[in-house]
Amino acid sequence: MLALRSYCCTKETRSNATNAPHTISIFIGFFFFINYIVGVGFLGIPSVFKSAGFLTALLTLLAISLLAWITITWLLEVMSRAQAIEDIKNKPAVEVSVHYPNFRLEVTRKFEQAELCEIFVHKGLKYFYTLIISICLLSALWAYCTVAGQAWSTILPLHFGPFNACINATLFDNTFVPKDSGCLASYRFCVFLFAMIVIPLSLLDLKEQSIVQTALGVARFTLIGSIVLYCVVKMIQDACAPGSSSDESNCTGKNYTDSITKFDTSTFLAAIPVFLYAQTLHPGVVALSHPIRQKKQLLWLVLIVMLTTTFLYTILGTMISLWFGADTNGMATLNWFPFTKPGHSVQLRMLSYLIVLFPSLDVCTTYPLLVYTLVNNFFLIFMGRDTSQTTHAYEWWIRLGMKAVIAVLPIMCAMFVANLLFVLTYGGLVTFFNFFFFPAVLQLASQWKCMKVFGNQQAMLCNQGNKDVMTDDENAPLVAKTSVNQLPCGIQAVYTTPYSIPVLSHPITVVLVSVIGLVLFTLAFVGAVKNR
Repeated sequence: MLALRSYCCTKETRSNATNAPHTISIFIGFFFFINYIVGVGFLGIPSVFKSAGFLTALLTLLAISLLAWITITWLLEVMSRAQAIEDIKNKPAVEVSVHYPNFRLEVTRKFEQAELCEIFVHKGLKYFYTLIISICLLSALWAYCTVAGQAWSTILPLHFGPFNACINATLFDNTFVPKDSGCLASYRFCVFLFAMIVIPLSLLDLKEQSIVQTALGVARFTLIGSIVLYCVVKMIQDACAPGSSSDESNCTGKNYTDSITKFDTSTFLAAIPVFLYAQTLHPGVVALSHPIRQKKQLLWLVLIVMLTTTFLYTILGTMISLWFGADTNGMATLNWFPFTKPGHSVQLRMLSYLIVLFPSLDVCTTYPLLVYTLVNNFFLIFMGRDTSQTTHAYEWWIRLGMKAVIAVLPIMCAMFVANLLFVLTYGGLVTFFNFFFFPAVLQLASQWKCMKVFGNQQAMLCNQGNKDVMTDDENAPLVAKTSVNQLPCGIQAVYTTPYSIPVLSHPITVVLVSVIGLVLFTLAFVGAVKNR
């Protein structure tokens, strides 16, 4: 087993392996990012497109995607500033006084958001962040287990021994677990099968997951393409969706104008947390970007990932909502359940089974990434340092134990609570903290600290005339040799990093985005209360 391959090694070998950077290419990193974002959040998007109207949903999605990209770039900035601050701690004062800050990211050192909270704000914020991210990610992991258990126990032909396939998903409504003993046994058996897949994956490091993550990422794009293509073909044929409540005589020549121009206030408010959840990369951006070798390209990578997910959500929401119309299911893939019944072609039934099972297969890639993110933050809290700073073999075993515990805990909870609606009704609102609050606070605090630490130094360098000032690290990946005349001078130059984008990194922009986030949070909360 790959996760335990170090077991046979000597203590010295394991210690050296711990310090060695395990890097991945930016291509593999793209699939890690995509797999992290596209969990089960996209399932409710078609329903939102149908309820809120195409234009309303599209504009909301575009706005939230833009805000997501901006706030993620802030986190990249903050991490590079943390590296420059750490340089000061590790160098004599006389060296620091004659060198310009070297803002960069390294493959040998990463800064989790919990550590960034302590560096730039206060230790108390570190614990608050850990609490928030624990609620978010553990709830998501719990939901993934129930999604797999419900889908598999409904679809798989379990008709032997104590098992009995659940007739439909309604058996899980308004109850902790199904009351039918056969269905309950099947559900728990399916959760156990899910555990047999995700627990071994969760024990692996990111480098060791690269093949699985890439393969399942390609499969995800293929299946989404199949869904969209099928809807397009059926719309061209003016076919009725199976199980449609509409008279089949009215299925031809559909008028989609109302679906495009429709606007409903309550559904618009409900759409905000759905899109926020579907575009949240923030908790994992530190861990997922750390092993990527091409640090210079991270800004472009984040932009491409956001454009990709926005395009996928738009085309999925549009095609599914237009074809299924008023019968669009809240969980998009369940719209294909009628296709699994006898009477349809074998090829269509097989495709429909894959589509219905897609969410449970999809989360097999997301589950290990969320476990990895949580472990990194818990390791920092309990051990007092980041996982990239481990120097002893026993710390590798501690991380492995943490992975096992965190991977198993949501599975055990899902065995006894199969319906998480009472947990997740307002759980999505916690996403606002990861989406807006922490990036904004860290951005402003890191800018302020850099002004205090590097302000005098920058003024001194800018006043030195034509003397050449060289960076102390000739191999610095993001900073080239430069002269004083080339050094940027001014207040913003003190905290401008290779990841800073003019205007978007300005403190006024940070405050403005924070206000927008507060308004969206208020609207989403009002919508949640109104639709309760």
